[in-house]
Amino acid sequence: MTVLKVCAALTAASVTSSGGAVAQGADEFAALTVHRSGTLQVDLPPDNALLLFTAPGEKIWIAEWEPRFLHGNGIEAGTVFVTTNRGSDTYWLVSEFDQARRRAKYVRVTPELFTGTVEVLVADSGAGGSTVTVCYQLTGLSAAGNCELQDTFSESAYTAMMQEWQQMIGNSRPAIDEFFPDSAG
Repeated sequence: MTVLKVCAALTAASVTSSGGAVAQGADEFAALTVHRSGTLQVDLPPDNALLLFTAPGEKIWIAEWEPRFLHGNGIEAGTVFVTTNRGSDTYWLVSEFDQARRRAKYVRVTPELFTGTVEVLVADSGAGGSTVTVCYQLTGLSAAGNCELQDTFSESAYTAMMQEWQQMIGNSRPAIDEFFPDSAG
């Protein structure tokens, strides 16, 4: 069975991952919702680690991350920016940025594919480091969006993404130390 047939069959069956599908009739679309959460360790104090997971902060460690700011500075609540990945634009809104609670929350929409939230929580892991928890909740807006969620945000793909982020942050340490000179080790 091809991937497209599998995606079509799964979409028709209203399969969900930790979430509910919209009620459907014979010809109605059933949205898939996925919830994913993962952690990584960052060798930075929590306040600096949180800043790595903002639109300007991610530019330090993700080579292809090029946010275009429509409003705001990329950190403050109310900031709106756009990114492009695999030919699709994603619109982001910083819904919350709380340095004291070490929490950031984003609303994201990739038109015709999916929408949802990304939440970043940072805790002190001791010895000057941080544990970063990244939680995604995404809902498909189309059959194609459901298929992309099943592929890109499967449990194994999400685990691999967290591992890749951990490695990318580690490989970007010279640039991070330049951005946060007080954190240089």
